[in-house]
Amino acid sequence: MPGEKTSKNRLLSFASFLVFLYCHINTEGQVVFAYFLFFVLDAPTVPLVFEIEGQIGLLARLTDSWTNLWYYGHQGVNLRAFVLTALFGGLHWFIIGNLTSHAVGWVQQRLNLKRQPA
Repeated sequence: MPGEKTSKNRLLSFASFLVFLYCHINTEGQVVFAYFLFFVLDAPTVPLVFEIEGQIGLLARLTDSWTNLWYYGHQGVNLRAFVLTALFGGLHWFIIGNLTSHAVGWVQQRLNLKRQPA
């Protein structure tokens, strides 16, 4: 069971990377809204992080300075959304995977204790 969560974590991180590439190649202005799909998959972690980042703006300054250097300022929002979904979406599923594996291990241990003859 823990391997399933790890593979799901990798799959969602890869999906986030594919959305980043799609947004990078596409020239439409509203294409970044594709990241809203991760709001459902990684709720409540990613929506909460997007809300906090919107108020603080720490990552905005870092990604905008990087994109001004390499992409002439047109990929800041895309890069910021990718970093937030990849890091915190991955953290979300990492925590779920660890809690699930701990719970399954605890249940198996309890069942083994009950099955042992006295």
